[in-house]
Amino acid sequence: MNPVKDLFVPGCALLAYKPQLADKLKRYVETRQGAMETWMPCCLTRPDLPEKTRIFTPCATCAQQYAAKYAGVEVVFVLGLIAESDDFPFPDYQGAPMSIQDTCAARTQPEYLAVVRKLLERMNITLVEPARSGVHGKCCGQKLYGHLPIEKVETLMKARADEMPCEEVVVYCASCIMSLSVGGKRPRYLLDLLFGEPTDLWQSGAESWNQRLKEFRRTHSRQGETASESVK
Repeated sequence: MNPVKDLFVPGCALLAYKPQLADKLKRYVETRQGAMETWMPCCLTRPDLPEKTRIFTPCATCAQQYAAKYAGVEVVFVLGLIAESDDFPFPDYQGAPMSIQDTCAARTQPEYLAVVRKLLERMNITLVEPARSGVHGKCCGQKLYGHLPIEKVETLMKARADEMPCEEVVVYCASCIMSLSVGGKRPRYLLDLLFGEPTDLWQSGAESWNQRLKEFRRTHSRQGETASESVK
């Protein structure tokens, strides 16, 4: 009987944004779960995973895709592990007020929305919700890339950013970093907050970010077949 294979799946957006941050998160997960391989291919490319695989991911989209489309694959939402942790060194942001941009994938997963808010509470962040938030949240504009002219996409990103009550906006999708940067707000990426790092703004625009993502996915989808063989 083949044992369950644990894989750390940071998500392509996190790896394209700040791979060293993914490494920090992996090291923390491994202190609780033991050593595991990092899985690089994008979940949207339908990489070939064997059954009896357990996925550890901080990405709501990855968690949703693997849970819905892969039989015999267990998904562990890493942010939930941290939220319930009694040993994670949560930084104290001393009640700093921040708004939030909920990632689209989390809007149908109330448990993910609750986890994120618990993490903010544990970091002593005062959450100031926008009018449309949580299960009623609104896309940052990234999903419209490729469907509308780039100028229109960035106009919608700016419009969404303008709906935020605070200048600092918590995001937990790396693509939302770009959207809020384009919109003129100061995004605070949740994993950056957890590990006490600044969030790198992405003001070069939606086209530049999406080309970076596309190249990352292309490169690592080529590795997907080989990688899947290594975990069988």
